Amino acid sequence: PPLFFPHFPPTRITNSIPKSSAPPPPLLPPAPCRRRCRTLPGEVFLRLPSDDLACLLRASLTCRRWRRILADPAFRRRHGGLHRMPAVLGLFHIVTSAAPYLSRYVPVNTASRRPAGRDLPGWFILDCRHGRALFATPSPSLDTHLALDLLVWDPLTGEQRHLPRPSPPPTANLLFNAAVLCAAGVEEGCDHRGCHGGAFRVVYLFTRWTRDGMYATSARVYSSETGSWSKRASVRHLYVQTECTPSPSAYVGDALYFRGNMSCAFEYQLGTHRLSVVNGPRLSRERGKFISLVSLEDGGLLCTDMELRPSPLLRLWSRESGPDGVARWARGRGFELETLLPNGALLALPLLFPMPNAAVVGFAEGTDVIFVATRPIRNSDAVYMVQLNSGKVTKVLECCTMIFPYTSFCIPVIDAACTGKGAGEGVSSA
Repeated sequence: PPLFFPHFPPTRITNSIPKSSAPPPPLLPPAPCRRRCRTLPGEVFLRLPSDDLACLLRASLTCRRWRRILADPAFRRRHGGLHRMPAVLGLFHIVTSAAPYLSRYVPVNTASRRPAGRDLPGWFILDCRHGRALFATPSPSLDTHLALDLLVWDPLTGEQRHLPRPSPPPTANLLFNAAVLCAAGVEEGCDHRGCHGGAFRVVYLFTRWTRDGMYATSARVYSSETGSWSKRASVRHLYVQTECTPSPSAYVGDALYFRGNMSCAFEYQLGTHRLSVVNGPRLSRERGKFISLVSLEDGGLLCTDMELRPSPLLRLWSRESGPDGVARWARGRGFELETLLPNGALLALPLLFPMPNAAVVGFAEGTDVIFVATRPIRNSDAVYMVQLNSGKVTKVLECCTMIFPYTSFCIPVIDAACTGKGAGEGVSSA
């Protein structure tokens, strides 16, 4: 018999997959994971160093969400608590070739456009701290000797504050120095992140020769809250006097330290209004070298010294209290200058110049940054910005002069990116 095959109706072949075998829809991550994904960029941004403004700028320009994270006040508070060191935005220095006085501001961080570089004719820089700069300017009075007035300037806002003339007034032939700082004392706990528009104090130090053959050094304090100068606090010494050229002061705790001659310094206690002389390290005094006072990230008082053998060395000395409560200098870290600085920076003739032609000419308070000036025989003068922790060295000037850095805790480029204003607008500094 013929074979019988069952008949099946023709079916249409399609590429569709039965619903029963289709892959399941993707599952959303749990809510805690989604929250972590949203907060992860902020946690990463917290690790970005505050002194690398270019890196922070690139992050802020990536997308709006990242800009909102970086502009959030809560994020900035956390970032400031994690990174205690401010960023060095620029520096003030004196142009020695200009007469009679000219100070210049030079930006050193390309990501920060404000304050902009500018010349300040007739202004002699004395100090820069807590978002303010202090200058001596020629007085319009017709005194026999060139009288000087003191001026406090806010580099961000351009606001100027002329101080009443102290007695005796600073003059061109008077040995003097001065420092500016926030009016908040140590007990009030100001972090100096946005106090540049508030009250301030100015400490004025000067030395006069007395009839009995002694040097009398005195200090007076101006308060912007009272608008007046305090009474004098004085100390007499047979040899020690204020340095001829004003140099950066160091602010440690409740005291200001000014460099003097003979490897000594003056300590002024703000709370007790007491002035005293501090001797430098013994080795520095024996070599007759000038000490350079610095106050770095640890907040203690340090001084620097140059050692020659076996190779040029920058030595740090820290002032520590002994078991008897007497403060003494302790030998600290050393930095090989030939390794630290570029090739040729210390080129000299050893027989004529037994010490390296280098000196510390400034520092950024609360950071690991110092400024080293070199005067080699065959190359031009230069000033290098040195980050001691990382060993990073940047050439910032081609002259040899004192440096007064301008530091800030803010991130001005992010402010501009978030608000839509021009670069540097709406910036707070310290």
